[in-house]
Amino acid sequence: MCGRSAQALPSEAITRLFEARDLRPWSPAPSWNVAPSTAPTTVVWDPDRRRCVLMLMSWGFRPSWQRYSAFDPPMPFNARCETVATSKMFAQAFRHRRCLVPVDAWYEWARAAGQKVPHALARADGAPVAIGAVWEAWGREVWERTNTFAIVTTPASDDVRAVHDRMPLVLDRRDWALWLGQDRGQAGDRDTTEAEALLRPAPAATIAAWRVSPAVSNPRNNAAGLLAAA
Repeated sequence: MCGRSAQALPSEAITRLFEARDLRPWSPAPSWNVAPSTAPTTVVWDPDRRRCVLMLMSWGFRPSWQRYSAFDPPMPFNARCETVATSKMFAQAFRHRRCLVPVDAWYEWARAAGQKVPHALARADGAPVAIGAVWEAWGREVWERTNTFAIVTTPASDDVRAVHDRMPLVLDRRDWALWLGQDRGQAGDRDTTEAEALLRPAPAATIAAWRVSPAVSNPRNNAAGLLAAA
């Protein structure tokens, strides 16, 4: 699973990296402890503008057809690659609404001697991590609509398996356009065969992992030191 990340990239860097237009109503402060239910920056292909755009979305997926109830179970923040293209919850979003979540790193907890030991994981080459996700606009009225997303996860690669058996879908730069649906000029492919081919663990030697402070376990802790090796 992927339930925590760091998104401290400057807005200008994200804009340049994705050649995007910034549509966020405000530029959020850097966060080294992004948790579900918060609203990090995502990258979406806008077919009208013919370019990528930056949007804030709530982390926790709510399908458009779901009616809100105070008794609803928690919204899923991950979507398994094995079922994302076929499940009732995610299939339409996978077909039409795929996005990227740029992060510096994500966190995972390994089990050792009966304890959970936090680790940070990032690209070994130091580049930002572009995580594949699916999104949906929820709300009956325009004024109440909320954009929500879930991160797609895959089985762990060899680099990650010692920490956890799952990992987010880490996409190489050459695959961003395909995932976003840029070649079709729309938010996602109607024929998802090529996109489904991307649903695989990152290649060997792509990811580096290191142990970090237990302070990251509390989402109220938020400072650059959370990424420091412990």
